[in-house]
Amino acid sequence: MIILITNDDGVNSEGIRILADVAADFGEVWVVAPSDEMSAASHSLSVRRSVSVKKVGNNFYSVEGSPADSVLIALFGIMPKWPDLVLSGINAGFNLAEDVFYSGTVSAAREGALYGIPSIAFSLENSNPMFWDTAEKVSREVLSEFSSKRDFKLLSVNIPAAPYGHIRGKVWTYLGNRIYNKPVKRNGDGTFAIGGKPEFIVREGSDVWAVLNLYVSITPLSLDLTDWKVLRGRTSRLTSRGTDL
Repeated sequence: MIILITNDDGVNSEGIRILADVAADFGEVWVVAPSDEMSAASHSLSVRRSVSVKKVGNNFYSVEGSPADSVLIALFGIMPKWPDLVLSGINAGFNLAEDVFYSGTVSAAREGALYGIPSIAFSLENSNPMFWDTAEKVSREVLSEFSSKRDFKLLSVNIPAAPYGHIRGKVWTYLGNRIYNKPVKRNGDGTFAIGGKPEFIVREGSDVWAVLNLYVSITPLSLDLTDWKVLRGRTSRLTSRGTDL
């Protein structure tokens, strides 16, 4: 099996090193990732400039671009054969609820899924210290289960910050909800800072509920954002060309 690994924390991050080491037990590993941290890069592409790529090791490349850039360049410019699996992470920080829209980690995996390659994004709760040993064990378990099945498009895996022995198990979840309290701050020089404290709405069975209860959350994500309930409610028939409003 051929495995492509990327992330949004940068090619030199601890998380990508751990994930590459784990994946090496399952197949041939290629690492193609941003040269610098690209957190919250979402699914951005560098369409208005050329992207520099540097080979930094055997099957190991540093990309001066976004996470999605890295996957595209790997697929169409570097790898001699397309991978059987795309892995993204292990991110230093959760990617829960609506954060999957902002996350470079999840977007990199989504780029692989858009081209029909089963893809998994791994995220570990940010803490001090970081529980990388827990993330290593969990990612190995997840790969053991899903590397051979590959009957999915895109999975988002979130790992609580806790000793491995305290993890209560892995559960399937749906995306929860969160808002940011005061997401925009006006600075004294007239500039603005984007951020704020996330406030989660905790519902049983959601990814947020799972990690708060020390479960590893595995959320299957769809690539189709169509609101089918609204579409079917507004139209009486669907054709290949769509319908009249």
